[in-house]
Amino acid sequence: MVLTELIMKKIALIIVVTLVSKATEAQIYGVPDTLAYLQTLVANKSQFIGQPFSKLADSLKLQIKYFIPFESLSYDVTKETSTTFAFYKPLTADSVYLIYPCFEVHWYPYLNSSQSETLFGYFGGGWAPNVCAFYSPGIVADIKIRD
Repeated sequence: MVLTELIMKKIALIIVVTLVSKATEAQIYGVPDTLAYLQTLVANKSQFIGQPFSKLADSLKLQIKYFIPFESLSYDVTKETSTTFAFYKPLTADSVYLIYPCFEVHWYPYLNSSQSETLFGYFGGGWAPNVCAFYSPGIVADIKIRD
């Protein structure tokens, strides 16, 4: 019986610590609901359109962890037309679904897809200073939610 009480106390402690850490994380980042935060970002996208991506990146309350470049022009695959940015980096191909919700930035002028694909391959899609330096001067044409 004493062993059962000890186990129950440990379980209760684990639950309390988990809840406190989640609440602390929400306070630190100020974003308890990622989708709602992204909806606000898209609603205010006019302040970022026509501006360098660095302005958007610097204003984010969440840290970008992962990126996926897209080339959607069938006649010119050297142009990156948009990029998805996520706040979670999947550990395996089977966990890519965990990046959602995330946001997609459309570029104009388009970016060099060979550079972004090289960065994606080298860093495995992970956000790094080199990746940030590549995207920072890119001009934002539009921002959308990917959920």
